[in-house]
Amino acid sequence: MKKWLILLLGILGVTEVLRADEPGSRPYQSQWVVLPFAGYAPETSLLFGGLAMHQFKPGGAGEETRSSNIISSAAYTLNRQFLLELTPNIIFRRESLILDGRYEYSFFPDSYWGVGAHLPDEAETDIEYRQYDFRQAVLFKAAPNLHAGPLIRWSRLTDISFPEGFAQPPGPSDTEISEGSTLYGAGFSIRHDRRNSLITPTENYYFEFTGMIYPEFIGNKHPHSSWLADARRYLDLYGDQTSVLAFHIRSLFTTGNPPFQEYALLGGREIMRGYYEGRFRDNNALQIQAEFRRHIYRRFGATLFAAAGEVWNRFEEISFTNPKLSAGAGLRFNINPEDTTHLRVDFGLGRHGSGLYITIGEAF
Repeated sequence: MKKWLILLLGILGVTEVLRADEPGSRPYQSQWVVLPFAGYAPETSLLFGGLAMHQFKPGGAGEETRSSNIISSAAYTLNRQFLLELTPNIIFRRESLILDGRYEYSFFPDSYWGVGAHLPDEAETDIEYRQYDFRQAVLFKAAPNLHAGPLIRWSRLTDISFPEGFAQPPGPSDTEISEGSTLYGAGFSIRHDRRNSLITPTENYYFEFTGMIYPEFIGNKHPHSSWLADARRYLDLYGDQTSVLAFHIRSLFTTGNPPFQEYALLGGREIMRGYYEGRFRDNNALQIQAEFRRHIYRRFGATLFAAAGEVWNRFEEISFTNPKLSAGAGLRFNINPEDTTHLRVDFGLGRHGSGLYITIGEAF
């Protein structure tokens, strides 16, 4: 299994003042953070790149508006593989409009075990592909803390290479995968969000329901639909944000004929840490996790977390008698005291492997 070890080489902060228009309001300290990094993995040899984050509030936004952020990252390896990502999340004044996007390009190795809930570790094989993935949601304020609106997606998977005869039933055939796929999708999202922060929440809750449709009549060779439900709850145990108990449940259901990369995936850096993202995949997945976060000293904190999840093909086959389990611990370092933003270092351990995760912001 591919494991990443990322070495942070430095933190550079550039601060500027973005003033609110309302008299008497406290100016928000806009922040730039730059994190160069290097790493190594057997599939990539030496990896190096950088990450930049800009936290800000659009002109005229005051304390009633949570901060926006734009995060960009790039990585390159000695095997000439490349990953580029841009994730803008912009909240306008009084949260009347939210623009939530994700734009990615990658040519990167991956590990693949096939489709199903009971594939052995020995089924792992290496696969490479080039992917372009663009998603954009436009969410309008419908009520306090409630936003809804359309979202669109375009994704292209191409230049796929893999060992011959690797597919595992009931997964797609070698020919189907090697042809690649292009997706044109549209959907609708509803979010009820009372979190006090998008990156480091400590209280209240978040709920999202998103449906996406990829119909055949607009050119999709793999017509299908996906339905996501995501719920999170945060308990500030002592009312001072030093001890937080957080819960998260995520379910993703797909129907139709999704390409292999569009199945519901278990694991990753956000949920079921310790499982390689996609170690298990199928039409449907349910994952839950709990995390205890504790401030320790000055800018430092620590966490403990545990999770359980399962994937399945058809609802009549669903079984939670032997779920996948994971647990782990992590460290936190606050890189922006003016608007708490944590550098996250987590180590997760599951029944089918382990993983080290270093990134900005909490897992959920």
